[in-house]
Amino acid sequence: MEDKKVLDVMTRGVVSVHLADSIKEVARALAENKIHAVACMDDNGDAIGVISEMDLLKVMDQDLDRTRAEDIMSSHLRSITPNSSLREAAEVMLGLKVHRLIVLHPEGRRAVGVLSISDIIREMTKEV
Repeated sequence: MEDKKVLDVMTRGVVSVHLADSIKEVARALAENKIHAVACMDDNGDAIGVISEMDLLKVMDQDLDRTRAEDIMSSHLRSITPNSSLREAAEVMLGLKVHRLIVLHPEGRRAVGVLSISDIIREMTKEV
């Protein structure tokens, strides 16, 4: 697995929401796509944050139509590039205590995929 790159195992494409989307829209995106987090995009289509299921639980008593994605997103975007090694990705995840990384194009903030712990574990089983 030493020579494997993020590009080799990441999930291509990113389910995303816009900063102005309501929390209800965010919840719908998570539920319909059966995922645990979405990327938040600005008007330029750049990834600038993430909202996870846990973030939604924290605001479940708020007005879901009036609260916006930008109000609850984590602006500390945990990201990696497609050409990074899986070892590097695992070390970043461990160090930051996160379950997923947004994969950004090497030249900018365009999201091209997502790498989760599950992706890495699935790859580990192929090596056995």
